[in-house]
Order: sequence, then structure tokens, then C-alpha cells
Amino acid sequence: MRLYKSRDQYILKNKKIAEKMVEYAEISDSDCILEVGCGTGVLTEYLIRKAKKVIGIEIDKRFVEYLSKKFGEKLEIIHGDALKVEFPFFDKFVSNIPYSISTPITFKVLQYRKKAVIMYQKEFAERIVATKGKKYGKLSVMVRAYATPKIVQIVSRKNFSPQPDVDSAIVVFDSEPEICVKDLNLFRNFITKCFSMRRKKLAKILKLMNVPENILKKYGDKRAEEITPEEYAKIFNVLYGQ
Repeated sequence: MRLYKSRDQYILKNKKIAEKMVEYAEISDSDCILEVGCGTGVLTEYLIRKAKKVIGIEIDKRFVEYLSKKFGEKLEIIHGDALKVEFPFFDKFVSNIPYSISTPITFKVLQYRKKAVIMYQKEFAERIVATKGKKYGKLSVMVRAYATPKIVQIVSRKNFSPQPDVDSAIVVFDSEPEICVKDLNLFRNFITKCFSMRRKKLAKILKLMNVPENILKKYGDKRAEEITPEEYAKIFNVLYGQ
């Protein structure tokens, strides 16, 4: 079967890594698992061995037909775009996702507040878990309002066929958010504004938001990348009286 790099069709060929992803998910025999981008079913096979039920969402018709023949009734397969399909009920999400949809699929998954084990492009994974520096940004902060992320394993590009240009990383998301904010949409707008001029001091932006003077004095001379997710949550909750 021909694979297309332009469609992010990189098949994991190292079964030990698939086995480790299942291990990180701590799957029980009562769990329903959701997987996006099943491909040829390397990871799917190990999920089926552990879980009560596995549901896969796959956009490529060729893979859908292949998976149906390979697993039969053991796998419930949905043919469609994971960004458009309404997710069925699931207990945990385990997937080697197409890298081009990393941001939207991550937030679609995290809104369900379930444990997730996801393989990403290494640089993207590092942006998710960053707490300072150049890779720290809006993504780093927003993810923590939904879950607690941790890189548990770096995966060499040599473990895929065809071989991608970059290494990958497995991130485990605990279902408990690292920071607490009540209105996620308002918080997203707030964080977007703060990082809109990330190289400049925050005083100008904070003044426009009419923050209390004590907050302005404490954080106004800092740049966006110098404020921790916990501090952003604190500022936001003061601003919106939460």
C-alpha cells in the first residue's frame, strides 16, 4: 500500500513503541479507547489486546478497508475526518496522530477531560510541556488549563516508514488540569493578547485590560514568556473575579 508524506502517513514499524504507548495509558479491561489515524493498525493491535473496546477514526478509505479485514468486529472503525466527526464515548485516547492536525485535535481531545497518550512531532511536544524559553507560548499555557502534560519518551524518526524528517515524542496528559480557570474561551483570548507582543513588556497590554495596580507593578515589566501558567491563571482570575 502506497504511503503519502503529504498526508502525514508515517507508519510506526517498531511494535515495542506501540506496546509502550499502551503501557503509558494504563488501560484496563473495562476501558473504551479512541484512536485517531489508525493507519495499518500497529498501535491498534495492542490496544485491542488490552481494552474492552477500541474505536478508530480513519480518513483514508484504503486503511479503513484494510483495518476492517484485519480486525473484523474487534475494532469499531469510523471512516471520516477526526476534526469533523463527533467523537463517540471513550475512556482514554491513545494515538499516533497526523502531525498536521496536532493543535486542533489536541484541544478537541482535551475538552473531554480524559487521560490521553499522544505521539507528536518532537518540537511540538516540547512546546506543549515548555514552562519557559523560546518554545514556551500560548500553546504551553492553554494546554495546562485542560490537563497536566508530560513527555515520557522520545521516539527516533528511524522507527517510522517512510522515515519523516523529524523525531517524535510521546506525551501523556493527566485528566486533571494543571491550572484552574472557569471560562476557557475568555482565558484563550486573554493568553492570545498577552503573547501577541511576546518580545515586549506586558505593561501596555495589562493597562488596556484595566488590571489592578498591584498586578501591574508585579508583572508589567515582564515579557509574556517570563510569566508562568500559574501566574497567568492568577492574573486572569483576578481580572474576571473568579
